[in-house]
Amino acid sequence: MAVSFGKATYAKTVQRLIERIYNHSPLKDSIYEQAVLWFAAKPQEDKQAAALEQQLYLFENNQSGAKGKGTARNLKEAESQSQEFNNQVEEAKFQRYSELEAICYDVLQLCQSDTFVDTNQQTAKMLGTIQLMSPTKGRQVAKTNQKARHLYKALLSLRLLDRLVMDGLIDHPYIMECYQASKELPYAENAIHHPYRDNIHVTVLMAAILQDIGRCHPSCQLLLKGPEGNFDEFRELEADERNAFLQDSYNEAFTYVQHALSKGRYRGRDRDERDRFVRDEEQKRELLLLLLKQAARPQEGIGNVLRIPQIYTSMVLSTKQSYNYEDLPKAALALDKSAELGKISKNSVAGFLRIVGMFPQGYGLPYIPKDSDGNDMDRYEYAIVAGLYPSNFRQPFCRIVTYSLTYQASARACVLSIENNLYFAPARKKLEVIPEERLLDILRKLVYDFQERMASPLIPKFWHPYDYFLHTKNQNLWNKAIVISN
Repeated sequence: MAVSFGKATYAKTVQRLIERIYNHSPLKDSIYEQAVLWFAAKPQEDKQAAALEQQLYLFENNQSGAKGKGTARNLKEAESQSQEFNNQVEEAKFQRYSELEAICYDVLQLCQSDTFVDTNQQTAKMLGTIQLMSPTKGRQVAKTNQKARHLYKALLSLRLLDRLVMDGLIDHPYIMECYQASKELPYAENAIHHPYRDNIHVTVLMAAILQDIGRCHPSCQLLLKGPEGNFDEFRELEADERNAFLQDSYNEAFTYVQHALSKGRYRGRDRDERDRFVRDEEQKRELLLLLLKQAARPQEGIGNVLRIPQIYTSMVLSTKQSYNYEDLPKAALALDKSAELGKISKNSVAGFLRIVGMFPQGYGLPYIPKDSDGNDMDRYEYAIVAGLYPSNFRQPFCRIVTYSLTYQASARACVLSIENNLYFAPARKKLEVIPEERLLDILRKLVYDFQERMASPLIPKFWHPYDYFLHTKNQNLWNKAIVISN
């Protein structure tokens, strides 16, 4: 039977969402590619707008003193040119806004449900798929992570917002107004106006996607890629370069929101409905700008909704040369440490860590299985983290992907105990009594690549599930499964 490699339908859908946000393609139609084009064209657009405005002013004030039909004709033509130019600019702004909004609704369709449990399962599936589609070693790690991190961060921002609202840690009047108004409404019905979905969730997704859009400005691109465009954009910047980059990126993100994007357009005929729509669009724009502004210095404010996922994502989907897959679980610990030092909101971090636990979605963990009597066996097997809201921070919910040292489509799940999770030293110590020949035999059966096998420790802390996930039959780690004890 032929083995299918590549991406199954769901993984292809997630990949397409990633590429609609950030990509490098001849079409240049992703959100970030469009931003590069807009920033590059803005000086000429501003110059053209100023010239048309000056021409119109001259004809309106009849500077030449001429009278008659010629002057009226020139004025009319100037008005027509100015109107046509403004219409083109506004239409382009609306098209950019519409594409961004469409992406947000497509994200919500994949990660939202009418129940808390289903919503978290669907979000875990998206996060895990993003991680598992991303190589964890080799030359493509930085480029792949750069593309994927915007969607990854947006999903986490969404879930953190909900957690903070449920915990009473959000006091923004408009958010709470929309939340209260939506409590009894079905979320998945697109035909029904759902204030929390349409006004808050969409806006938070937009803010998360646009948070780094300022990096598309020429000044930031110059710092990243150099005058000839041949610098490694993922290199570590000097302190003064980094400060300039962060400041420019922050400022230009506001420029982009305010000048490159329009607001939504009302298409109905009901006056009251139109008034509500216009009010909501104004409130959404204010919230979007507030989220971006406060993310820089969130303290206890709403900026944590963006800032905490941004920090976490920068470590889990790192673009640094020092990237090490083993260190991914340290992202959660680093957030906890930052909160302890007062750098970010302790309450908000606590809510976030309650969602993600210690181990990122899609992370590969080896563990010691138990026999039917509950005794530890003399081997380890492989599992993949596949669930949010673990009951214990250090005990992830996982899908088991090997059974009796044989890979299989996932049909079992378990909560990995600290005692048997090889990421932790006490579990690894248990296997030190196993003969080396036995450990080598386990390694031969579980590791795909011979070179990787030669470089792997006999008792591993983690494993790379990327190759496993390349098989399309292995890409549904989130279906119903038998849960066994560990």
